[in-house]
Amino acid sequence: MNVKEAISNRRSIRRFKPDTVPDELILQLLESARLAPSGSNTQPWRFIIVKDAETRQKLQSASYNQRHVGQAPVIIACCADIKAFGEFPERVEELIAVGALPEKTREVFVPSLKKGGMSADIKWHLLIAATGNTDIAIEHIVLHAVELGLGTCWVRWFDDNKVKEILEIPKNIEIIALLPVGYPAEEPPQRPRFSLEKIVYYEKYGESIK
Repeated sequence: MNVKEAISNRRSIRRFKPDTVPDELILQLLESARLAPSGSNTQPWRFIIVKDAETRQKLQSASYNQRHVGQAPVIIACCADIKAFGEFPERVEELIAVGALPEKTREVFVPSLKKGGMSADIKWHLLIAATGNTDIAIEHIVLHAVELGLGTCWVRWFDDNKVKEILEIPKNIEIIALLPVGYPAEEPPQRPRFSLEKIVYYEKYGESIK
């Protein structure tokens, strides 16, 4: 299966078989996430693998009782660590070492983020950046899951505080999504999608091709 086929075949699965997902497959999914790109290689994503049946039911309850959350044999809580940006200088040095950035970067691109010195405005912008980076890693998991015969479903509707309490997530960690994973017990049809003409402009916003 190539990438295009995985994209075309991906569905949001809300009915799962009770079959156990082998640890080997879960590790393959996580390895795909690990290889995702991120701004300045900050890699803010963090993942919590949940298999315990009682914990999964608690997460279902915290997700306003969406049944597929608890039904899936595995839930991956996909999170972003805002403190990862505090290691920005180290990441830049790594990129210089492998030739991805010129050495003058360390002088010209002086990090403005320092541990413990972030304003509310900076934290907000970092959260946006961390969310975008983590979303890429999550989609790597989602598409690789299709290749492995697994189904997933992005879940963003949940009580953030309850999930943090259940999984003992510290304050600097933000939950980006819960990702139920398992073998599909359904084959949903492709959902309607907008045409390219509706979503693509040329040169300027609102300018369609002549």
